[in-house]
Amino acid sequence: MPQPESDGDYAELMREISALEAEFATSEVRNRLADVGRRIETLYESLRENRLLLETVLENSAASIYAKRKDGRYIYINREMEILCNVTRERGLGRTDFELFPTDIAQQWRSNDVKAMLTGTLSQSEETVQGARGERTVLAKSVPLISRNGDIEGICGISTDITDLRRTELALREAVAKLERERDSKLLNIEAITASIAHEVRQPLTAIATYANAAQQFLGRTPLDVDELRTIVDQIGNDCRRTNEIFDGIRSLFRRADQPRVPIEINQTALDVLQSLAGELRDHRIATHTVLAAGLPPVYGHQGQLRQVITNLVHNAIEAMETTTDRGRELRLTTNPQGGNAIVVAVEDSGPGIDPAQLGSIFEAFVTTKAKGMGLGLAICRMIVHRHGGQLSASSDGKSGARFQLVLPVE
Repeated sequence: MPQPESDGDYAELMREISALEAEFATSEVRNRLADVGRRIETLYESLRENRLLLETVLENSAASIYAKRKDGRYIYINREMEILCNVTRERGLGRTDFELFPTDIAQQWRSNDVKAMLTGTLSQSEETVQGARGERTVLAKSVPLISRNGDIEGICGISTDITDLRRTELALREAVAKLERERDSKLLNIEAITASIAHEVRQPLTAIATYANAAQQFLGRTPLDVDELRTIVDQIGNDCRRTNEIFDGIRSLFRRADQPRVPIEINQTALDVLQSLAGELRDHRIATHTVLAAGLPPVYGHQGQLRQVITNLVHNAIEAMETTTDRGRELRLTTNPQGGNAIVVAVEDSGPGIDPAQLGSIFEAFVTTKAKGMGLGLAICRMIVHRHGGQLSASSDGKSGARFQLVLPVE
């Protein structure tokens, strides 16, 4: 920044005034010269204080402040610019950006300076600075230096380091994007869970509708077969209870509190599942074979949840054999003790099997081998089995059916 006249110039001026005072004989002239001297001294003190204040502000500013001539040569560099741009005043003053910085950075700065001088107004832009702190991003504001007669003599600039601000903005944008992805994922999860619940409930509701239609047909017959009608009504009641158990099981599955566990006869549960799906097995022309070990001890857990697991496995087997035409459709359900502390329930089908490469992922949410499946049934089944302290696994050669094995501990 251009400096005001030095203390030496001021002292010389005051000596000249004193000499003039001595030359004039009249006291009036001498008094007038003395008054001028006092006014000059006051103005100088005011100028010196203002200069000191300005230098203090510029030198302690957190922004990089500089001034250049019209040709781009620096005439002022403050302390922050020395640090930010890694350039000393001794080296920078009198030189251009092209002599001090890399060409790409110098060209960027010069273009912004020229723009400000051409428009005669404030120019604002983001610039890159390479210095001791590494690469930084600054918000540069440049205004032209205009003389009293309106000529543009140079440029004055203030650059504020906004690197951390930009990083924070980027982090916030990434955080918002992540939250949006998580929101979309949760919405997708809700949609998938809703579809899975609808899938589970649709089976007993379909059976209820079938039995109700059969009951209406029986009511039109003469004589009325009361025993057959009673059997149909009992089946409707069983499927209603099963629907209620499905809702109870799903609700308790996502409840954080520990659920009371009751003794469960696995053989009876397996038979109940086969009975509830008897119509569907018949419609798909599937032969069912059961080999249930006698004298199995009860397992302790949630009746509705374990029934849901076996139902899901049997229903998956039915769907897997839907396209099987080159051999008989057979479903095999077996129970066996494992050692003295566990029971094994196995569901096998004669469908096309599962690609062995997919066996490790079929229990993950949204992974399915079905064309119209949501891929949530087996994930929920595995969650239920794990909460009962058991294991659920699958095996297949990818050609001749699949086997799902459920191992439950005996307490």
